[in-house]
Amino acid sequence: MIKTLSLAGLASLSVCFTAQAQVDDDELFRLPGQGEIRSEGLREQAKATRLKPGAGLFITFDLDENGRISTTEIDAGIPVAFESADQNQDGYLTALEQQDWAAGLPTRDDSLANPFRFDPNLDRRVDLDEFTSVISNLGLDYADEVSGDIIVSDLKAPPKKAEDRRGLRDAAERPQRDRPQNRRNQTARN
Repeated sequence: MIKTLSLAGLASLSVCFTAQAQVDDDELFRLPGQGEIRSEGLREQAKATRLKPGAGLFITFDLDENGRISTTEIDAGIPVAFESADQNQDGYLTALEQQDWAAGLPTRDDSLANPFRFDPNLDRRVDLDEFTSVISNLGLDYADEVSGDIIVSDLKAPPKKAEDRRGLRDAAERPQRDRPQNRRNQTARN
């Protein structure tokens, strides 16, 4: 029994590593639906159908809707977002509170639903400082180098590629003619 479970575990790890190897190193791998905007109003404001991870949250911080999210707006928006996520108002987020909060965001955003992203000390609860640190650091990734503001139009995610919609599984099932031939087979044809 243990031998069978060990072999099954190794097989599943092999599949995971194989799938990961097929993703380009420079390309961000997204789950289906990641970044899709659920809110029609936000879709119009962002002029997009998909956004980068966390971008939907940042757009909600743009209170004056001028297309620029200043550090002042971010600093004001983070505690409001935290309070909204802290359902029992105890000053900490549990994994379930965080996931419920992320599910209620205007975009489908698995990156903000990941409890480990917000809990670096792994104490199973996220305080306002930890929450602020994660959101602020993500904001720095999107900030304009000159002004320091986040430009809403820069938060659009690239359009999905046809292969992204089919997934990596389909790539393995492509007909043999689409795969590169080895040298010996090419020589035999010539």
